[in-house]
Amino acid sequence: MLFLYIENVNNLNMKKGYWNGQVFEIKNEEKWNNYLSKYTEIAKKHLENNTGNFVPIFAGQPMGKIQGANLMFAALVEFNSLQEALDCFKGEEYQSAFAELGENPEEAVIRNLSIFEGG
Repeated sequence: MLFLYIENVNNLNMKKGYWNGQVFEIKNEEKWNNYLSKYTEIAKKHLENNTGNFVPIFAGQPMGKIQGANLMFAALVEFNSLQEALDCFKGEEYQSAFAELGENPEEAVIRNLSIFEGG
């Protein structure tokens, strides 16, 4: 008889966390580029350290429109869990990047940024 030892059964069903960003209009390219520069450094650090966070699932421009507003760019980024996605958003590193967009980020970019849990 073969027995499989599992240290933590709960990890088998752990759902991932995701950031979904959709950019509709860039109003201030300098602020947007400063944000992207810091964002990219954060993502590189996580990828190099193999943390399982900030894993790009896809990023790019839409090839067609089915419904809704015109979209310039979209990205989906994976995290180990919903909590890690939330913690990363609230964390000092990302908030430093986010601050590059200014006091009112919508003066720099019109976008949706959502955090959700998936399986």
